[in-house]
Amino acid sequence: MDNLFKNKFEQKLAQITLKLQKLLFYRIIQRTVMMIFPFVLFGGYIKIIQITLLGKDSFLTNVIPKLNNDFIFNQINDIATALYSLTLGFVAVMATFCAAKYTAKYFNRDDQLAGLTSISSLLIISFTYSRVQPISFHGELLGIRGLLFAILLGMLVGWIFKVTSPTAPNHRAKHLSSNILERTFISLKAIALILLLSVAVSFLVNITYYSDLPNNIMYSLASNYHSNNQFIQLLSTLGFSLYTIIASFFGWSGIYSPIEIEKPDSTASVVENLNYALNHHTAWGAPHLFTSNTLYHPFATFGGTGSILALIIAIFLVSRDPDFQIVARWSMLPSIFDIGSSAMSGIPVFFNIIFIIPFILAPLACMILAAITLQLHLMPPSVYPVPMGTPGLLESFIGTNGSFQALIFSFVSLIVSVYIYIPFVRIAEKLKTIDNLALDQGGDHDEKS
Repeated sequence: MDNLFKNKFEQKLAQITLKLQKLLFYRIIQRTVMMIFPFVLFGGYIKIIQITLLGKDSFLTNVIPKLNNDFIFNQINDIATALYSLTLGFVAVMATFCAAKYTAKYFNRDDQLAGLTSISSLLIISFTYSRVQPISFHGELLGIRGLLFAILLGMLVGWIFKVTSPTAPNHRAKHLSSNILERTFISLKAIALILLLSVAVSFLVNITYYSDLPNNIMYSLASNYHSNNQFIQLLSTLGFSLYTIIASFFGWSGIYSPIEIEKPDSTASVVENLNYALNHHTAWGAPHLFTSNTLYHPFATFGGTGSILALIIAIFLVSRDPDFQIVARWSMLPSIFDIGSSAMSGIPVFFNIIFIIPFILAPLACMILAAITLQLHLMPPSVYPVPMGTPGLLESFIGTNGSFQALIFSFVSLIVSVYIYIPFVRIAEKLKTIDNLALDQGGDHDEKS
């Protein structure tokens, strides 16, 4: 193995990754994330249609205002919303099924019933108790922002099946009706226990949901904390950006850019910058150089959180792995519009120890370079509102009201991000080859024959 990697860092990272791949929970996470890829991809394309064509404040409807004046667009938007909600907005439900199924199968328990029980558990936990809407759910727990919770829940359900039920009979037996009843009663204790626990957790979620801990605490800090010291402001923006990036890597959401749907930043610094630009008719000289709108959104989110567009370009440049190439080709278009979840699921990037370094390093490096460039007054800060669905490379151009210096720096940032990702793509490809050879030789770590 040492011959495949150039230096001690690559060798060490490869050793850590191979050790993790032998662990059951890591295998379950990776397989679960890859299993939901087609639904994430489909939902990503639907989201592109919504944010570029159907939304009232979308990029193309701002460029061509007549696009959304027709009644038919509202009907199409309703259909698109339904499709998005039941694909990308519903992937946590699919993920919890897969995680529970793989876990129960490993322990020779009823994997199908475990998967169905996990779905029921997640729906109970995310159910909203409301007299106004009899059937409604906390959407954050069901979509890709709830991926981490859904996978952990699925593994917990599989483990409860292990400790509370005996080995499952062969579900391919000839007498299917008798076999199904036998499987049901064998797993009844586990099912009942999980559903009762889910009700208790659901009660706690509904009590504490509107505080949205811990995310609302962080968002409140970012919104209310205000300093005129530029260095403190830079550290604050980098810190909250780091929190957002790490949270997104683990299938959660941050304060600046929740997965797929950006929160508009309304901090005092952002508002002051916009008021300055409106009063002076220029972004040059805005009082706050280091905000999320001047650093994070325009230069750290090419292709979505983690600069996923740079990863896709790096795959095109150096990878010969057919799986990587296929995922990159299908994910290219969504990533142009900053929807990177399909690549994060198909490669996968979610929870993948190989990509955590460039996923964090690429955005932070670009933000630091942008901060230096802004401090030297080589480009104006992005202070104007940017329409939803604007391609990532154009965000700084529009946010500065047409500064070509900012546009050029966007391309420079993307190139820097690509070069950061390239060595890790090569490592991932080599490790994938090693892992595939191990599987061909009967070395599957997470399934028992």
